[in-house]
Amino acid sequence: MKKIDVNKIENAFKDILDALGESIEREGLKDTPKRIAQSYAELFSGLLQNPKDMLKITFEVEKNDLIIEKNIDFYSMCEHHFLPIFGKIDIAYIPNGKIVGFGDIIKVIDILSKRPQIQERLGSQIADTIYDTLNCQGVMVVIKAKHMCMT
Repeated sequence: MKKIDVNKIENAFKDILDALGESIEREGLKDTPKRIAQSYAELFSGLLQNPKDMLKITFEVEKNDLIIEKNIDFYSMCEHHFLPIFGKIDIAYIPNGKIVGFGDIIKVIDILSKRPQIQERLGSQIADTIYDTLNCQGVMVVIKAKHMCMT
């Protein structure tokens, strides 16, 4: 099983601080590499999980009415600059006899967002996960986001 190596991340940030001309012995920076390593382990924890596992519990439905969930908050990290991306996601799908709980959709978003990402791939991965796992008739994902690398 994959594992995030927090010690390697911590050492890399010590090198980054040194490259910036900062001292890791300075009071405000003493534990910064460790804190960054711990936060990166959380920020990228989606690399260790399969989003399809979140959609295993389904509910049978008689009608295949459109399911819409809007304004779902998310955050991710731009894979090009390792700066935050954050915003809202709207999801709609047409079931094929079964649906999942709203919380399970949020878990899928969380897992896929917690990987180095680009907005376009994130939308495709969410749609593909829902479409393939639920065998639904159609999926739409709309992402409105701010990219810190662009502001």
